Amino acid sequence: MAWGGTKPTAFIKVVEDDLVDKRKVITSDALQAVISGSPVDTGAYKGNHKVSLDGEDLSSDPLAADPSGQDTLARGEAVIGQIDTAYGYAVVQNNIAYAQRLEDGHSQRAPSGIYGPAFEFLRAKHAK
Repeated sequence: MAWGGTKPTAFIKVVEDDLVDKRKVITSDALQAVISGSPVDTGAYKGNHKVSLDGEDLSSDPLAADPSGQDTLARGEAVIGQIDTAYGYAVVQNNIAYAQRLEDGHSQRAPSGIYGPAFEFLRAKHAK
């Protein structure tokens, strides 16, 4: 007599869906961490955080000021919402001309940089 229950292979789809969700959560956490850790003068740095999927976006716009980070977060979350595969990568980056100087600690408001502390936060939160 054949077994009539759910096939064990159906479990693969459940795992893949969980991985898609986890990928979205980690990317969203990364974006929020760099936005919240960004020093603000004009807001151009905060407005230039970008999210791209499976590749880099090397553009920047020095006029894209977003002192609160809300527009930047909304744009990033729109990209994150497009994640539909369990595997691949998402890139959170900032290409404004002085981004590397800020990351190197040249701001009193972010003496440890922005992306480094964000990475440590993500590792502590998600690596188990």
